[in-house]
Amino acid sequence: MLMIRHAIGSRLFLETNHYSVTPKEKKWIITASVTKTELKNLLDFQEELNLFIVEENQKTWYYSSNADLTVNAKENEITIVADHQTIYPV
Repeated sequence: MLMIRHAIGSRLFLETNHYSVTPKEKKWIITASVTKTELKNLLDFQEELNLFIVEENQKTWYYSSNADLTVNAKENEITIVADHQTIYPV
């Protein structure tokens, strides 16, 4: 499951199982389907987002230092390029 939260206050903007994570060099390309409301919130706070992939035995935290977020409105998708990853056992 992918969760995108506000870095300050931890407000939940998106929770979905419809996402992909693709490693590319020293970055991670994270793409997810979004609704219009979710998209608006993500764009409003794009410089303050924490992304979490929650799996059975671990949680992975990602963030983008440069607020690298793009929108594919035709497909109702966002893409965030994260440049930081930390893996935590749960």
